[in-house]
Amino acid sequence: MIRPKVLAVGVVLAIAVAYLALTSLQTTTVYYLTVSELLSRGPSQQSVRVAGIVAPGSIAKDPSSLTLRFTVQDATGSLPVVYTGGTTPDIFAEKVEVVAEGKYGADGTFHATTLLAKCPSKFEGQVAQAKS
Repeated sequence: MIRPKVLAVGVVLAIAVAYLALTSLQTTTVYYLTVSELLSRGPSQQSVRVAGIVAPGSIAKDPSSLTLRFTVQDATGSLPVVYTGGTTPDIFAEKVEVVAEGKYGADGTFHATTLLAKCPSKFEGQVAQAKS
């Protein structure tokens, strides 16, 4: 038979662990948004991810500050992005699908600290053909 004190301590510990797990998940969860969803939400201090295609003619690099400026677009709109995370993915270019993680500022610019680029499907096709 379990003593009431032991049971009470166990319940309190279980609640504490559940609370810590829930709060850590809420602070580390990053949502994926379309450009229009991000624009409709407005500026926020919450870190989010936005996905889209790099607009042709929009890439501007500043080698002295390692700042990269470009526009990300999808079927719903476009959004200027400033990336200050340092290293740019090797396949980053115009018309490449990217995911930028950061914050949407009051200045109307998405300030990215992480930038990921998706491999174009032409690479996937070459790999598939090589396996045949």
